[in-house]
Amino acid sequence: MAKSVNMASDNIVSLTISSFNCRGYNAVKRSYISGLCKESDFVFLQEHWLADSQLNVLASIDDKFTHYGISGFDSSRILSGRPFGGCAILWRSSILANIIPVAVDSKRICAVHVCSANWKLLLVNVYLPHEDGDDSTRTDEFVQLLSLIEDLVDSHADSHIVIGGDFNVDFNRNWIHTELLNSFCDNVCLFPILRHVKCNIDYSYQFSMSRFNTLDHFLLSGTLFNTCVDSASVIHDIDNTSDHDPILLRLSLDVKYIGLAKRVFTPRASWAKATNADLINYRATLSSCLSGLSIPSDAILCSNPKCDCSEHVNSINQYADNITKACLAASESSIPHTTDRQSGKRIPGWTERVEPLRQKSLFWHGLWVECERPRNGVVADDMRRTRAAYHYAIRQAKRDEDCIVRERLAEALVNDPNRNFWSEINRLRPIPRCR
Repeated sequence: MAKSVNMASDNIVSLTISSFNCRGYNAVKRSYISGLCKESDFVFLQEHWLADSQLNVLASIDDKFTHYGISGFDSSRILSGRPFGGCAILWRSSILANIIPVAVDSKRICAVHVCSANWKLLLVNVYLPHEDGDDSTRTDEFVQLLSLIEDLVDSHADSHIVIGGDFNVDFNRNWIHTELLNSFCDNVCLFPILRHVKCNIDYSYQFSMSRFNTLDHFLLSGTLFNTCVDSASVIHDIDNTSDHDPILLRLSLDVKYIGLAKRVFTPRASWAKATNADLINYRATLSSCLSGLSIPSDAILCSNPKCDCSEHVNSINQYADNITKACLAASESSIPHTTDRQSGKRIPGWTERVEPLRQKSLFWHGLWVECERPRNGVVADDMRRTRAAYHYAIRQAKRDEDCIVRERLAEALVNDPNRNFWSEINRLRPIPRCR
């Protein structure tokens, strides 16, 4: 029986995501993937081995599904050997959400953005290179791909994250890629589903039924991991001709946990930025505003210490309210106001830490483009190295943001003792993100 998105209530949506390295697409695999679609709302496929011109065959798997895919190789060039790689995401067309493919500059990463009326998800399907101790370029590529994924996550800060696929990493192995992936999860605040109490995955890859590993994973952002996981399991099926087994993730998306809560920025007067001219203008404007207020003389001159006259109380409250409004109006027209740093995409330390590396990366990227985008060689290596250094500097600046801001605040307070210490500390409160 075909499965559809289950609306358990008005506020809870049940969603099943499966991930499968099919190791080549053919008639037999098509039938098996079709059965997987019946159990899933989203299907992540890796290693379909299809060229760009062949990706449309994915539409024939299930007429109730839509797809977005990428080829693992450059179809415009003569292929040496058999086809390889490739990723695709299939999703049930009846899902009540706007699903938009996200372009990623990689043949190993495929992503879609899912936006419903109440929540947003970024779904990322990956096929990462396996570790080869004799070939350091694979580790370089692994690091570069993690950098791309981190950029993707950072650019969707309003969304909950699900990253799935074949990572070619077993968390039980003490290998370099394992350490790198663990570090990546810590830095980006993602949690492997293997660590969840409701996970029941023993292995997802077997070599001739003699060696078993868990190389296929789901990584979830914190809120999903902590509140939305129903189960995580693996399908060991004799009809599966791939050496990987599909893994299934079942989520209950509860709006009270993952609902959109857009932060509304409200500008405030920034007295620390006010110049002497601003303050003089403020005093003159405030004096003009106050001179036009009507003073409640009867209430102020009342000599009864136990006065309970409602007219007196209301007139004094109104007078106090008018004074407040006059102060706000004067500051609005005279004093500089705070700006939304997040909307402006400004990062403390950008000019001195990041911009020089950005310019260097732009230079090598431009040279790489002029050389017709080679995949190997000195230019390609320098392009990748400078890009990785630039992206690392961005991440490092973001991680050091609080330290940079506090150092600048301390310097400003030393240079200007009139600044209010506690109001400045209040400005350092972190802005909540959808994680």
